[in-house]
Amino acid sequence: MLQSDLPVSSERWQWLKQHPIIAPSLMCADMLNLKDDLRRLEAAGADAFHVDIMDGHFVPNLALNLDILKQVKSAVDVPIDVHLMVENPEVYLEPAVKAGADLCIFHIEATHLPLHLIRVTHSAGAAAGIAINPATPVESIRLLLPYIQMVMVMTVEPGFAGQKLVGFALDKITQLADIRRELELEFAIGVDGAISREVAAKAALRGASFFVGGTSGVFLKDGTSYAEAIEMMRKAAQVR
Repeated sequence: MLQSDLPVSSERWQWLKQHPIIAPSLMCADMLNLKDDLRRLEAAGADAFHVDIMDGHFVPNLALNLDILKQVKSAVDVPIDVHLMVENPEVYLEPAVKAGADLCIFHIEATHLPLHLIRVTHSAGAAAGIAINPATPVESIRLLLPYIQMVMVMTVEPGFAGQKLVGFALDKITQLADIRRELELEFAIGVDGAISREVAAKAALRGASFFVGGTSGVFLKDGTSYAEAIEMMRKAAQVR
């Protein structure tokens, strides 16, 4: 196994075995009052915080950065997953872990050296995740699945909040869950993009356990509190 010769603490991965994990996307938080928003979200029951880092090249937008990541890490007590929407993820991985990432997720579309990136992430002490865009087939990462802790299924094109769900992307959750069962693996399956309560329920039934909460799930504009929104997402994502 690839991981056998790496100095990795598996204790840092245990939180990924929770079901469900509700991870508010800080891209959607109030940037002018971020510290207060972090406290409110944590008190409301957030299981993790999702930090998007964009370079304006892999996606045509800029979001959070490593300096903000450091400040978030110093202010919260829950795990932080970092989603690297960048053209050169190898440049960002180690600095992201040093800044506080417990899980680093890179896009398979952005690299020709995925095993190297997994090794770098593990060696830095974090769990490794791979994100796949809606049009990227699951088979493109099948050989990597024994070596990672998370697959993040993008259910919108990455880069912007507030998009409509790409429905066929949900089929990938079923495919990944089938492979996970077939190969007796333990990687978590996450979903990111337009994750409402209804979508969370469908994704959970297919095998997802990690739900990024953005404007469709946590940061609602109808007066719903963070605590109410997170609890409703949690209930929706519980497989009965």
